[in-house]
Amino acid sequence: MSLPQALAASAERWPDKDAVVTTSGRMCFSGLANRADAFAARLVELGLRRGDRVAVWTDHVIEAPIAMWGTWRAGGIAVPLNGRLRAEARAGILADCEPFASVVCGRFGKPDAKGELGALPTERVLHLDADEGGEGADALPDTPDAGDIASIVYTSGSTGTPKGVCISHRNLLTIAGSIEEHVPQGPDDSYLMVVPLHYVHGLMQLVVRGYVGATLHFSGDFLFPRSIVDRMAKQQIREVSGTPWHASMLVEKGGLLEQDLPDFKRIAVVGGKMPHDLSAKILAARPDVEILIAYGQTECAPRATALDPSRVLAKPDSVGSPIPRVAVHILDEDGNALPQGESGEVVIEGDNVMVGYWGQADATSNVIDEKGRLHTGDLGFFDEDGDLHLAGRVDDMIKSAGERIFPSEIERVLTGGGLVKDAVVVGVADDVAGQRIEAHVVTEDGPPEAAALAELKDRLRKQCVDAMPLPRVPTAYHVWTEFPRLPNGKVDKVTLARSGGPEGCATNAQE
Repeated sequence: MSLPQALAASAERWPDKDAVVTTSGRMCFSGLANRADAFAARLVELGLRRGDRVAVWTDHVIEAPIAMWGTWRAGGIAVPLNGRLRAEARAGILADCEPFASVVCGRFGKPDAKGELGALPTERVLHLDADEGGEGADALPDTPDAGDIASIVYTSGSTGTPKGVCISHRNLLTIAGSIEEHVPQGPDDSYLMVVPLHYVHGLMQLVVRGYVGATLHFSGDFLFPRSIVDRMAKQQIREVSGTPWHASMLVEKGGLLEQDLPDFKRIAVVGGKMPHDLSAKILAARPDVEILIAYGQTECAPRATALDPSRVLAKPDSVGSPIPRVAVHILDEDGNALPQGESGEVVIEGDNVMVGYWGQADATSNVIDEKGRLHTGDLGFFDEDGDLHLAGRVDDMIKSAGERIFPSEIERVLTGGGLVKDAVVVGVADDVAGQRIEAHVVTEDGPPEAAALAELKDRLRKQCVDAMPLPRVPTAYHVWTEFPRLPNGKVDKVTLARSGGPEGCATNAQE
């Protein structure tokens, strides 16, 4: 089955049911299918061939799903893009995927769109009208094959260099079927999308809702969490999902726990660790709501595990067990399976694993092995219940004096004693040990004066000595006002390792 066939099946089963609802309008499943066919016919008439790319400048408007489904129906590859990208990044992605056309809609389709997007270096820039008729649909080509690339999702990853993750029709429908199985849902469900459609999570939700016949609601910009929660009440939303930040904003700024939401049943959290106190706060106020913690990567379309909602409070550090149709392995450096409780690389196997990186065969072979499995670069282990616990990144693993040391276990010790609010452990090149372990911490009030600073470091060292074997105890402790960060907000661990502490980084407070 391909994505257009899945939408056609839903349109036949639930023709008059709302498929997409936005702040400005709505469209039923038959209407969505018809308008997607019309846009597909337009693309084919312009000369689009199977496998041609179509850049879709996404927005939370009805035209965006029409453009995505229409591109798939025409046999093209839909490339959802962020219209707020800097001009340089935008040009780089367009040069990489070489789209047949760019589709502008919503705020990017207005007459002043050049102020948003600037000049697009593509031969065709198409303005999409949601009321476009269905002429020409009879001339459409056969639907794509399941193994054809459906979308290219650009992700910078840890290097900052954009990679186009090629996701097939089979990849997305595998995840849609898995989610339908392990999180039962169907045409009676309504989902509110707060993340952008150019995120792989947004792409997944677009497909899942079309596959199961549920209504997809677009929230608009996530600027005013209170308006998002008001919309949940008005539209009788059953599920919302996002990062831990989204969940926190809905609770702390949106009034999620105070608003009357009788239909609200589930919040799914992806893309980071959900704070235990936030989960506890939600469940204390709304015990009937499920919190679903999920893990995956863009490269696996994008889900691999999910934590049983009944275990969320008991296992705040777990991301759950493999979802249906997906296998997860823990392998050592030689590719051998490791026993329960032992940390190794998380490797994902299944029809959800990407086709590869667009135009980057070497990068693809670095993460996809000869068995078609995805080597995630994440470290983790399975506990006695078969639930996965992440332990950092392979690149972060420290090899000191012959030992394999995982920074996350030391970081948990450092933050668990109440002395610091955040900790990052890095390996620093050492002529004797190979790497030595150094700890970088942030305190609530910033670095103390010299005498108190020395006392803090002594207490941190004692805390580590009491909790772990001596070879894992950091040899140095650096106290920061705040950590240096990359543009994506993540801690800049390379700078930490090279700086030798705040005194080596001019933009931070000195020890």
